[in-house]
Amino acid sequence: MLNELKREGIDTTQATVSRDLQEMGFIKVRVGRGVYKYEVLEKPSEVLLWNRLKVLFGNFVTDIKSTDNLILIKTSPGNANGVASLIDGMERKEILGTIAGDDTILIVADTEEHRKDIEQDFQELL
Repeated sequence: MLNELKREGIDTTQATVSRDLQEMGFIKVRVGRGVYKYEVLEKPSEVLLWNRLKVLFGNFVTDIKSTDNLILIKTSPGNANGVASLIDGMERKEILGTIAGDDTILIVADTEEHRKDIEQDFQELL
């Protein structure tokens, strides 16, 4: 791929190409020994994401607290990143972002009103 880009006058690195493809929704799939191809990663449905989140909340989330526009989710050790990644994958526009440590997730909502809605949704998953 790099050689073809170079022939077109585009000088780049494999790391840059890989990162750009990932950002566009492509994944690298092994099709044989040492042979890979890129495929478009289909976004899971919202229902599938909620079902996965319900399983993770049921197994790993131990507490949910909030204040203002912030939600703090406590998980069992080592599980905050997985839960936060799934929350990010839901792409709720009212969630500005998440920060995950080992057993703690901080969710920043865009408003206090939306924080209440998000928190209620998460409480129902427990």
